[in-house]
Amino acid sequence: MNPDAERISPAGPPDDALIAAAQAGGQAAFAGIVRRYQRAVYRLAWALVRNAADADDLAQETFVRAWGAIGRFDRGLPLYPWLARITTNLAYSLFRSRRRRPETPLEPLLEAGRQWGVEDDPAEHVARDRRAARLRECFAALAPEHQAVLALRVMQDLSYDAIAQALNVPVGTVMSRLSRARAELRRRMQEGTGTP
Repeated sequence: MNPDAERISPAGPPDDALIAAAQAGGQAAFAGIVRRYQRAVYRLAWALVRNAADADDLAQETFVRAWGAIGRFDRGLPLYPWLARITTNLAYSLFRSRRRRPETPLEPLLEAGRQWGVEDDPAEHVARDRRAARLRECFAALAPEHQAVLALRVMQDLSYDAIAQALNVPVGTVMSRLSRARAELRRRMQEGTGTP
């Protein structure tokens, strides 16, 4: 069995049994698939879009699309990379639509209203918040394929093979994209701080 699938899915019936039942039209079996993978799919969606509402929408849409396509899924393959590919493709679509229609995020307004705790040092919070904001900004400026490979590797801790399956690219492409994504993120972060 795929070690990534073991890490992501809890104990229960094997994926093959659930997939076979779902392909036969079993809604209860597909509900079992959703229960098994909903947290992993949500974590990936959140890693890509960094917004809880969008991550909820992406996760839900992932399972809607998966239900519509479950009949075409090859039972010999691990399920999570297929679900991750659907999530990633939906995130790409969202990124493209956002470029056409930019949105104003509400997070800065919500953060501005947060109360300071007694032991909190406002200077540390400001520095940490600036670094986190800069990291989010630099991550968002990366190409979508670089965002996806970083999210799958860093946030989901998937192997190169699982990432290759999720993105439907060769393992060598995953490694080169990951290397380029890390270098580009590092370069952008250093530009923002002025470090050499």
